[in-house]
Amino acid sequence: MNTRVLMNRGAQPNRIVRYALLPLLGLSIPVALGSYHRNVSVGESYHQFYTFPKSGARPVVLQYGSGGILHRWISPHAMGGTLGLTNEGGPVKVRMELVGIPEGMEIRWENGHTRDFNLQTGTIERILNPGDAIAVHHTFYIRESLRRKPVIYSGGLKVLDDVTGESLLFIPIRITNAGGSKPDAAGGECHEG
Repeated sequence: MNTRVLMNRGAQPNRIVRYALLPLLGLSIPVALGSYHRNVSVGESYHQFYTFPKSGARPVVLQYGSGGILHRWISPHAMGGTLGLTNEGGPVKVRMELVGIPEGMEIRWENGHTRDFNLQTGTIERILNPGDAIAVHHTFYIRESLRRKPVIYSGGLKVLDDVTGESLLFIPIRITNAGGSKPDAAGGECHEG
């Protein structure tokens, strides 16, 4: 009987250690995934938020070939991201267009979060009031003809007033090659205009 009591007491510290490690393990998984995403996201995707109207915006920069091992295995030639846009001006109907797309790059627009978004025209089919926010997702498919260029894409997203054509915001987007390829003709520079 005493032996059984001693065995139960000996097992108790193991149970305490197990219960103490469980929350640590639970916390370490999101921290590790966040660190992984932060370190490899420059080679896979972006999620940035902007306000408009504005005269300038911080650029989006991606490095082709520097994504994580899962990205390189599953979809190495696709990069993309989401841009969140908030109207800080008056009521406006917004149109968006990507500029400077080189030959050999295919762009897929997606949007499941912003209602009244017309994928064919890049237009929000309703008036955005002050404080209204929209989001758009782009996936860049990089064909073989571009994969060795040091600068694969240097263009951006124009956010325009659909009625007047006035520029509300220009977000520079640049995709460079992280693979250290031989320099040849770049994808071309594109600035707002």
